[in-house]
Amino acid sequence: MTEFYDPVVKGKTSTLAIFSLVAGILSILAMLLGLCIPCGLRIIGLILGVAAAIMGFMAKKKIDESMGALGGRGLAIGGLISGLIGAVLCLLLLILGLVGMGMMFNQPGFLEGLDALEGLY
Repeated sequence: MTEFYDPVVKGKTSTLAIFSLVAGILSILAMLLGLCIPCGLRIIGLILGVAAAIMGFMAKKKIDESMGALGGRGLAIGGLISGLIGAVLCLLLLILGLVGMGMMFNQPGFLEGLDALEGLY
């Protein structure tokens, strides 16, 4: 008796899933760098995180609908999760930074210190 096996055909990896994972990792890196360098990296991280989450969701949907023709479901899920984490943390840091600046400007001696600087210019 001869046994026949169906050949396992591996589909190509979805490029959208790869881009999603890369954007998610970059959003987390931008968030971490935004802790050290006070510039627009947090906004870039937020944009990359949202883009990674959207691309990850779209890639996962396409991979599930392809019935094995496309691979990379794990990459898509990883991009979705890392994008959401990066976006939420960047948004949280932006909010904390704005609250901190608001508290700094409300200090009584802050505006008096700015008035003293006017004589230097």
